[in-house]
Amino acid sequence: MGVRFAPVPHPLTGRMPMPATPTDDPSDGDVLLWRAPASVPPRPRRVLVVDDYRDAAHALQLLLDARGFECRVADDPRAVCDLARDWQPFAVVLDIAMPVLDGLQLAARLRSDPLTADMLLIACSALASQRDRERARQAGFDAHCAKPLTPHRLLRYLELASGGSR
Repeated sequence: MGVRFAPVPHPLTGRMPMPATPTDDPSDGDVLLWRAPASVPPRPRRVLVVDDYRDAAHALQLLLDARGFECRVADDPRAVCDLARDWQPFAVVLDIAMPVLDGLQLAARLRSDPLTADMLLIACSALASQRDRERARQAGFDAHCAKPLTPHRLLRYLELASGGSR
């Protein structure tokens, strides 16, 4: 009544379920969009990732680099406005809950500067209640991605907004 294993002359194969292929619509329950991707002005495929938690920022940077985006990471919110003004990314992905300056304050500052006002601003935060998302929209964000992040939806939005391969 035991189980016997015998070697087989060919490799073992199997199937694993895979997540569904993302559609052209990156919006879903954890991603809320307020700005159509086509409305983003043409710029190089540069993305600035801002998060005081360095590991999360660098993980997102690796994903963006792998998809052909040029990515920089900032973990000091005080440096973000100058970096965005000088480097001119097409998108800025901001955590909301950060010390000194939070993402809501940064979004308002970026929107008030003519050199950064039209950049795509994406909140990427664990603060994801309906009230939190409305506050993000009012601060000037174009989209909100709830943490833990579903990266393919964020990547799809960035792909569509960047025009694919500018």
